[in-house]
Amino acid sequence: MKTSTEKFNKEYIEIVKVLEKNLSDMKSGERMLISSPKSIANYIKKIPYGNQSNVKKMRLSLAEESNADTTCPLTTGIFLRIAIESSLELANGEKPKLPFWRLINQKSPMVKKLPISQSYIAALRDSEGLKD
Repeated sequence: MKTSTEKFNKEYIEIVKVLEKNLSDMKSGERMLISSPKSIANYIKKIPYGNQSNVKKMRLSLAEESNADTTCPLTTGIFLRIAIESSLELANGEKPKLPFWRLINQKSPMVKKLPISQSYIAALRDSEGLKD
């Protein structure tokens, strides 16, 4: 089984598809980006210290950069998890270099899937004065 870092470093081809039918919060005819873990990590890295964003804003920003209307919510969740877990692997018990706590908080459903606790994310957010 591949590590998250191996999955993160895999070559992904980002594509924009035109939706043929309504899907989730997207409408038929919209242009949907299928992004990559590296693009998601790059978005997170640009969130300034002491500031926060959210997944919805990230999806819109990534879409705009690719001349699309939206970003796929399913692959965004998968790729976000890969980016976070890779960052945690590389940190080897130290503070991760990818400040994912600026994008998700301890109440995020994703936290249950990550190898960290809610209190860990809460402490990272508190260290920057981030509120939920």
